[in-house]
Amino acid sequence: MRITPHGAARQVTGSMYQLVLDSGYTILVDCGLNYEPEFRRENNALFPFDPSEIDVVLLTHAHLDHSGNLPTLYRKGFQGKVLCTEPTFVLCELLLSDSATLEAKRVQKAYKRKNREAGAGRLYGHGDVRDVTENMVTLPFNKPFELTPDVTHTFIPAGHILGAASIVLDIRERGRTKRVVFSGDLGNRGSEITVDPQIPENVDVLFLEGTYGNRLHRDTGNGEEVLEQHIRKTCVEDRGRLLIPAFSVGRTQAILYTLNRLFREGKLPPVKVFADSPMGITSSEIHSEFHEYLNPETAEFLETYHDLFRFKQLYVIEDKDDVEFMESCREPYVIVSSAGMLEGGRIQKHVRQNLLHPSSTILIAGYCTPGTLGHQLLEGKSQVRIQKHDVPVFATIDRTDAFSAHPDQTGLVNYADSVAKSGTPTVFLTHGEEASLMAFGDVLKSRGMDVHIPEMGEEIVV
Repeated sequence: MRITPHGAARQVTGSMYQLVLDSGYTILVDCGLNYEPEFRRENNALFPFDPSEIDVVLLTHAHLDHSGNLPTLYRKGFQGKVLCTEPTFVLCELLLSDSATLEAKRVQKAYKRKNREAGAGRLYGHGDVRDVTENMVTLPFNKPFELTPDVTHTFIPAGHILGAASIVLDIRERGRTKRVVFSGDLGNRGSEITVDPQIPENVDVLFLEGTYGNRLHRDTGNGEEVLEQHIRKTCVEDRGRLLIPAFSVGRTQAILYTLNRLFREGKLPPVKVFADSPMGITSSEIHSEFHEYLNPETAEFLETYHDLFRFKQLYVIEDKDDVEFMESCREPYVIVSSAGMLEGGRIQKHVRQNLLHPSSTILIAGYCTPGTLGHQLLEGKSQVRIQKHDVPVFATIDRTDAFSAHPDQTGLVNYADSVAKSGTPTVFLTHGEEASLMAFGDVLKSRGMDVHIPEMGEEIVV
């Protein structure tokens, strides 16, 4: 077989791997949007293969850097099925629909500016999203599914977000069966809400993510302590506002769930919390619906209190009246809003309004791609550009890894070591910036592992 990474090779976004078996049967693992700063969005439509020749897509999870280019794949000729877990299917309906709406707005804006060349680059619309969702087939964890007489596929829990899976492929060619595993995005062990990643056994080839392969998380596993300290410092002592940018799927739920626990345990004063993310609230309802996919502690909390994310101090922004109430509030409060990297979304307005206030804090709780507004703030820039305005930075900028949806280097090494206990896999590192993958690779090589870091488009013969 031949495996070619067409995305997430020496970069974080655009996850996409093509497997061509000796029989000609072709599998695509993930089909994500490339969000790298130098990459033009409309170029996501330029697949380096013929989409009509793909037989099946195996989807690890719903985040758009893994699923967001599926509508384009159908638009360009793919006619097969997309296999995923049930939560991934429901979350994809939400995220892909929103992505199609943003595409329409992007094209409309380009035409208003008479930039027809940019406007012509529309990736897809809601009809293309329906082509995806109508052809999705859901499978449970740990149930082998026969793709062909010689190929068996199994989803196993990856953690990361609700329903996220690693992909285990048992492929029989030339009289021998090889087990090829794609980790997808892994989660931290002991995370809020999500289950721990399951370790695959007897692996021959492992494609392993390395997002944080060159760094260690700060304050891992101390989400309650981090939020309590920041709320007491910013809202109680400084009488300011705490802004927490959070991805709508995964991070928002972890933060709201942690705040719910803190308030119910009496560890916080009655500070108002505004959740200004419609998609985040819808995603939260999906998490409650699929409670059997949650970790045991979270499921027990849900059974006890009947709600994971809503609490007395929470105000959900749903309409104009809610916005007016929030903006009229003169007391200190917390805002949880999307997007996580501060690129677009409602959070930009809140950040712009609060960067001028030394009493306010922007607490960034996840990875920020270089070039994004979140990354600029973390770099310590004294002035940033938001919505065509140059805004001085007087607010405190801080970050936490307590809610990270990815393992750090130690977590990744432990995962690789666990996989190696039942075999000697050849390891291919992807889904990470080059420096991160290089550092991670050196650590694994020092432990006797056979490690490779493929280039984009490099054909790997297995």
